[in-house]
Amino acid sequence: EKEKRFNSYKNIYKEYLRFSHEQIFKSENAQALNYLEKRGISKNIIREFKLGYVPWQNNFYKESKKNFNESELLLTGLFYKNEKTEKVVDRFNSRIIFPINNLAGDPIAFGGRIIKEGKLAKYINSPETEFYKKGRTIFNLDKAKELRSKTNDVIIVEGYMDVVSLYASGIRNIISNSGIAITEMQIQLIWKFFSNPVVCLDGDDSGQNAALRIAEKLLPLINENNKIYFSILPKGEDPDDYVKKNG
Repeated sequence: EKEKRFNSYKNIYKEYLRFSHEQIFKSENAQALNYLEKRGISKNIIREFKLGYVPWQNNFYKESKKNFNESELLLTGLFYKNEKTEKVVDRFNSRIIFPINNLAGDPIAFGGRIIKEGKLAKYINSPETEFYKKGRTIFNLDKAKELRSKTNDVIIVEGYMDVVSLYASGIRNIISNSGIAITEMQIQLIWKFFSNPVVCLDGDDSGQNAALRIAEKLLPLINENNKIYFSILPKGEDPDDYVKKNG
């Protein structure tokens, strides 16, 4: 039963990924492509990460009802019901989306970035679902783990955008804990592939406080085989700024 649910879940995600990835290259959605290209992310990188865009008005839900039932579609967290109107709303509409894959490379969640600054949250994530637990998932570990024969180091940054920008600059052993404090489960998962993770945080006070909290929590787990390093950036810079400035 669970296996069956997971299959329909994965299939809906694959379809949504295909749909949103197609949309990002359409001329009517040029603002999404422009935003990414301004941030130094080329079409090749967009294709490699399968980044997408979800237009405000789209028929994805309606089309999907032909192959999946409402409860399967709502289980994915891609949609929610407006309580007043009973209408199903697309959670990621008007956002650039970043697929969050499991270790096998299947998309199981998304992060979404709004393009126009306004009242809406800049970043949102898929909600936790039966098959997506934030504390057990690492963004881009499915790609980065291919490098483990070459290096013991992996850099952990805060956001999807940092991962994609740094990857575009040629730094490939890069992952993100997707905006939550690193959990024990995440670090154990990272250690399976890399013995020297480097936590790279923004150079502001909250970045430094986060480093202390992580160190306190994970200190008991460190041993001679598994270590954790910290790299704190200059004040006011995030990894993306730093690399653009210093190469």
